[in-house]
Amino acid sequence: MRLVHRVTELDPEGGRYGIGSIVAEADIQPDDWFLTCHFSDDQVMPGTLMYECCLHTLRIFLLRVGWIAEADSATWQPIVDVQSRLRCRGQVLASTMKVTYEIHLRELGYRPEPYAIADALMYADGKPVVEIRDMSVRLTGTDQPRLEELWARRNQESGSTSPRGIGILHDKENILYDEDSILAFSSGKPSEAFGAAYSVFDEGERRIARLPRPPYQCLDRISAVDGEPFVMQAGASVTAHFDVRPDHWYFGSNRQAEMPFAILLEVALQPCGWLAAYVGSALTSEDNLRFRNLGGDAIQLARLTAGEDSITTQVALTSVSASGGMIIQHYTMALTSERLGPLYSGTTYFGFFSEQALADQVGIRDAPIHDPTPAERERGRSLVMPLTAPFPDPRLRMVDQIELLVADGGADGLGWIHGSITVDPSAWFFEAHFYQDPVWPGSLGLEAFIQLLKVYAVDRWDLGESTEFATMAGGDTDGKERHRWTYRGQIIPGCERVEVFASITHVDDTHKRLRADGFLTVDGRTIYAMNDFGLDVID
Repeated sequence: MRLVHRVTELDPEGGRYGIGSIVAEADIQPDDWFLTCHFSDDQVMPGTLMYECCLHTLRIFLLRVGWIAEADSATWQPIVDVQSRLRCRGQVLASTMKVTYEIHLRELGYRPEPYAIADALMYADGKPVVEIRDMSVRLTGTDQPRLEELWARRNQESGSTSPRGIGILHDKENILYDEDSILAFSSGKPSEAFGAAYSVFDEGERRIARLPRPPYQCLDRISAVDGEPFVMQAGASVTAHFDVRPDHWYFGSNRQAEMPFAILLEVALQPCGWLAAYVGSALTSEDNLRFRNLGGDAIQLARLTAGEDSITTQVALTSVSASGGMIIQHYTMALTSERLGPLYSGTTYFGFFSEQALADQVGIRDAPIHDPTPAERERGRSLVMPLTAPFPDPRLRMVDQIELLVADGGADGLGWIHGSITVDPSAWFFEAHFYQDPVWPGSLGLEAFIQLLKVYAVDRWDLGESTEFATMAGGDTDGKERHRWTYRGQIIPGCERVEVFASITHVDDTHKRLRADGFLTVDGRTIYAMNDFGLDVID
């Protein structure tokens, strides 16, 4: 199983993501065991072994940065819940002379055991034959304090310093685009963010799709970007950062220790908008294009609460299609908390549309919104959205009237709730989202749905003001770990009434947790769908 013979490059600050890379080689002999046994009349290296070659190379990198332990005390294992992808597009044969493994670190940290996620390429005599995305490994049986203690003892003996991997993950970031650049894109001159090619949008005659601006801007800086600027094609990626502080407005407004789901989702989505601008999407059309999220599916891996933290978001543009004046772009996204490790991951897609195309949207056709029976209406009740904790304050309150709450209603008989709110054209989020294109953030529509679930939970379990909730804590209900959302319309200042509907699909009274599906309508037109959203009560 010695599949690596030599390391030709190792850079702890290299690679396409700037946090480490390694290149290694192995010589192939015609009588190597993995050729003679696979297959007797068609000798070729197994694809599973190709994965193992790259994994061994990654482990060499991690050993070199100091992640070591006694043989009987720790074990290398994959990371649970991290989905990797292996693509084989070539062969290693008896005639192959040399294979090369090229590894780029995507994530490096502690959760609490040391862990790494990397991308890999394998070459046969210089020809790329294998691509691996999100290859993962963790060193179980140890953690950061134990590694630091181990190296502290050795350093006292030798007078040396710890390898880079022992300390803080990002001692210094290679900031390519700083806060001023981000602000220039969100509400200033786009050319100050991306250069002269975007000067056509500086004076306002032509408009570019913007990022949200404060207080809804959830992107502070860019530390790495891969891909040609102003070339709109799949393969581009970006590493972005957002600093979290306990005094940020959304913790107080949410009246919860946990970061609101709407903010977490914006941390995931806003780097996609930045990357869409970096690859020059707006320059492909003479028309003014609007940028809208169309949906996604994801899983929340940790519950982030108020405190000093930094979230690193890595997004990649996986596909692009253009037709009829519209552009559709698909992305992957992965968020990592400096305190907690992997935080949120999934896929999402966006569209660039003309103003007329957005006006012509018909919404979600034939949405199966439950129509309460006369008996359900008789059993149900209405109420004003509570103004106290555990519900948010007015700034973050996305529902103000509960039209109907039926504890045993809905298609599954587990609960049904219908809420609403009048559209206020002067609401703060129209000003923040977006400059020259005010629209109700889709993430706040999802937040309205979650607020309905909180009302249902408080009513069912008679909860008090000190209740703490956990949103999206999937993985324990019939395998429904991932939540999904779909957007097919917009809420703009001229709209009048937003209504939100939640149908409870699972209830666990013992652990006080629930799951639900739902819809959001504006002025009678269904435009959002939410599936497998969850809420847990923290004991």
